[in-house]
Amino acid sequence: MGLIAEFQLDSPDLPLTDAVAAVSDITLYIERILVVDPDRPVVLCRAVGAIDGFPEALTHDPTVEAYTMLDGTNGGAMYRLRLRDPPLPIYRKYVELGTTPLGGIVTVDGWWGRARFPDREALAEYRAFCTDRGGTFKLERLTRESSTDDPPFGLTDEQHEALVAAREAGYFAVPREASTEEIGDRLGISAPSASERLRRGIDRLLENAL
Repeated sequence: MGLIAEFQLDSPDLPLTDAVAAVSDITLYIERILVVDPDRPVVLCRAVGAIDGFPEALTHDPTVEAYTMLDGTNGGAMYRLRLRDPPLPIYRKYVELGTTPLGGIVTVDGWWGRARFPDREALAEYRAFCTDRGGTFKLERLTRESSTDDPPFGLTDEQHEALVAAREAGYFAVPREASTEEIGDRLGISAPSASERLRRGIDRLLENAL
């Protein structure tokens, strides 16, 4: 079984840091990295915040070779980016170590990453690789990957089922599209029981995710 590591990484040589730093109040969520070329990975990401100046910022970022905006809404836009090999080539090291990136967030404070490492030795090598090149690496959370189909973030099966049902029904939408009564009907339980299950699930999710 592998290890799931959540960490903060800060360096001016990281990809996309120039573009994010050039636009105030923007956060970039890395949703997927396409395996095309380790030296020029293709990234699907969503920019959230004050995005008006972001296309120009991407144009001037030395780590971005090309970009395409896939969709845009008020306060957010999805981009497809092809990256040049940056001074700190974190993705190339992922490939070398057999590591799978699971998500990332880029802000003016640096990168937050979540990745699956094959073992502690690979994680230690990755950390040394980053710090030897001037980066600051801070491990926030390390968990062993489960070999079962247990729900993520320490949720019970019932809590996970309730949260999924609530999300699908629009319970977390603004404005709210479903009541606890409707969630309870979906789960075959009472409205108070559904409400309590959701509260406990959200509390457990926040406890283990933040």
